[in-house]
Amino acid sequence: MLFKRLVLPMFLVCVFSAPVHADASQTPTDRVKAGVELLISVLSDPKAQDPAYHEETVRKLREEAEKFIDFKLVTMFSVGRPWTAMTPQMQDDLTEAFVQLLERTYLRRIPAYGGQDVKYTGEQVEGNRAKVFTELVDKDKKIIVEFRLRIVQDLWMIYDVVAEGVSLVANYRSQFSQVLNSGTPEDLLKLIRERIEKLDSGQDDGSQDLAVPQQG
Repeated sequence: MLFKRLVLPMFLVCVFSAPVHADASQTPTDRVKAGVELLISVLSDPKAQDPAYHEETVRKLREEAEKFIDFKLVTMFSVGRPWTAMTPQMQDDLTEAFVQLLERTYLRRIPAYGGQDVKYTGEQVEGNRAKVFTELVDKDKKIIVEFRLRIVQDLWMIYDVVAEGVSLVANYRSQFSQVLNSGTPEDLLKLIRERIEKLDSGQDDGSQDLAVPQQG
């Protein structure tokens, strides 16, 4: 699936690499452009493709991400309404586990830059939220990608991406809701942590959705 093979890994590297000096005086498009330009720089570095430097590359990307993106916000949107009933500790634990899951799922193999062209086709701003519309041109394929941003502490922050009609946040909200509709936040946290262990051990390739635990 192109969304997992190309768009999502590229988006996440973009998010995990975005510069931290931008502010709300930048337009949302400026913000996305800055991240994409750095993305291309990261993906063009031969070191990023060297397995010997993989863990170091991911660690550096994570460090930059923690300065740039509100991961708790991404997790909150992915969890949905049940988030408000969770304890602060559970919210923190879920956020950390979710970020680790994203790293394992989409950055296990950092994609090489193959000359894809990004065209910025429009921008929509409503209050502290914005959408930036782009086209990712990959050889003979044209992929419509929508970046969603909001202002957090005076910074435009990417918190979701929609590609091929699939939203990162909505995709995980659908999976998480299957667990939370019949289970508890503890069940969801356990399931995410088990998936991380399987990804780390090579028992899971990250291609499948989270498995909903059987009741009874």
